[in-house]
Amino acid sequence: MKRFITAIGIMGLAISISSCHKRDNYYVQPAPTGYQYSFDDNFDYDAHNWSFTDNVNSAYVSISNGILKYQYTPTGDGSNTVAVNTGADVDHNFLIQTRIRSDYEMGIVFGVNNSNYGYSFVIDNSNGQFAVFSEGSNTSAISTLVNWTASSAIQSGWNDVEMEQVGDKWTGYINGTKVFDIPAHYLEGTKIGFIDIAGTTGYADYLTVQW
Repeated sequence: MKRFITAIGIMGLAISISSCHKRDNYYVQPAPTGYQYSFDDNFDYDAHNWSFTDNVNSAYVSISNGILKYQYTPTGDGSNTVAVNTGADVDHNFLIQTRIRSDYEMGIVFGVNNSNYGYSFVIDNSNGQFAVFSEGSNTSAISTLVNWTASSAIQSGWNDVEMEQVGDKWTGYINGTKVFDIPAHYLEGTKIGFIDIAGTTGYADYLTVQW
């Protein structure tokens, strides 16, 4: 494992804690054919309040010239998350799409709320690997769903990243190449965003969510 301590900064509007019982694997009721709704942020300006400054934990997000810049450079290990309400219905089929690059490890997170850190699909640009994690919660630790895996689909610069929930499956793509297909897990939260591992400066070009 490359991470030991989880630090989180969740941006956006607060939502109430789900009272649902967590199920590791579950079946998602399919939505009507084709996605009906979408959330699109091209980061032309900070319309969804991504930006924050956390000097204590050396975590920063800024929006400029159509790019989200995410820097997390603490003295120790850990990860930092920024996530916002997109309006997505994560109890049915949905699709997350973005384009990211970093000098170390950055990815997308989904299913986040104020007490649960959701799930992450992380790309290590430094050595061409990816992994999928349950990021844990206030009372539970990080766990690995897909171990660090080398993929020739990962490029040294920008990478197109997609994660789709269809029925009871999660499928991940990097630059159009399928890299994992695993059972879906129950999502306690609805926020979606990005994650940086300690020592990373990363960038995102856009974020689109369809459901």
